[in-house]
Amino acid sequence: MQIKTIFDRWIKILAGLVAESRAFSQSRKSVLVTQEDGCFVVRHPASPESHLLGKVMVGTKMPDGMAEALRDHFIIFEIAADRIVTRRITVPAQAQDFLPGIVRNQIERLSPWLPTQAIYGIDAKPNPDDAGTLNVCVPIASRASIDVICNELAASGLSPNRIAVRTEAGVRAPLLALWTRPAQGSERHAQNLPRMIGTGLAAGVALSTAASLWAIYSTGEITAEHEDVAARTAALQRDSQSSRKLQDIALLKPPQRAWVLKENSPVTVLTLEALSRALPDNAYLTEFQLENASLRIIGFAADAPSLIAALERSGRFSAVHFFAPTTKGNGGDLYRFYIETRVDEHPQLIGD
Repeated sequence: MQIKTIFDRWIKILAGLVAESRAFSQSRKSVLVTQEDGCFVVRHPASPESHLLGKVMVGTKMPDGMAEALRDHFIIFEIAADRIVTRRITVPAQAQDFLPGIVRNQIERLSPWLPTQAIYGIDAKPNPDDAGTLNVCVPIASRASIDVICNELAASGLSPNRIAVRTEAGVRAPLLALWTRPAQGSERHAQNLPRMIGTGLAAGVALSTAASLWAIYSTGEITAEHEDVAARTAALQRDSQSSRKLQDIALLKPPQRAWVLKENSPVTVLTLEALSRALPDNAYLTEFQLENASLRIIGFAADAPSLIAALERSGRFSAVHFFAPTTKGNGGDLYRFYIETRVDEHPQLIGD
């Protein structure tokens, strides 16, 4: 199965769960209205036989306090059984998924009103005597009577969201919806819900990807900064050690100081020899400056950047870098380079 098909099905299932969750939340904040002795009686749907919320005379406006208490509630009106016509049919159990179409095709025969003037519900239950059939109850009301009920309830401030009927006797019998007020834009919203969920998920994935890329980039920046700080710290430590070493050497007697300086200072001849071995044949020097362990060389080469790696590979030079921009020489393919490096300690000279 293609990934797109699986994703589409998953989005539809998720949209269905969202719609069911909304309906459940709505049902928890609902009231049940019945018409008794010229009054609209408002009760809690969980216990309609005892939990009375208020009464309103038909044709009169309900009190402000009651209207405030019922604000934003889902109003269900239970229509009386004598205002509807109930028809019962039997269908095979295998036809359960096709019940809406079956009833729609037979409504003209079942209803005393024209199909366009009839509002009906469908309640199907297994036949206790025959497991292969379904007993289908079809309560039918005229659209005109539904309109009258809606107008009377609206006049009292109880505009119904749903009109339902009990297909069985008793206040505990389940209610079957006959009519539901279409919410403004509800059909379009229901159609767009999967697309809205898909768009939200895509936006979440894009945001997560962007955050991950930012984290990776930040980690790289932090690592590079850490390496730079480590290199600077090492250089400072070397400089500090060199400074302490020079201070210690200055305290020595002149003969001893001369031998120590000779042993610890880079020898120019050895440094030049190391340079001649490390530098390629197409590079040559024009300036050579050696101060303590710091060496600066200036010259020309066909490939100046490669000199950095060549000097580091020699094992005699460290912290090799350009101290000035590389420029192209006048008339030719050679580039003028400016390199600064640290000369590592050479083998000690042995004297008598």
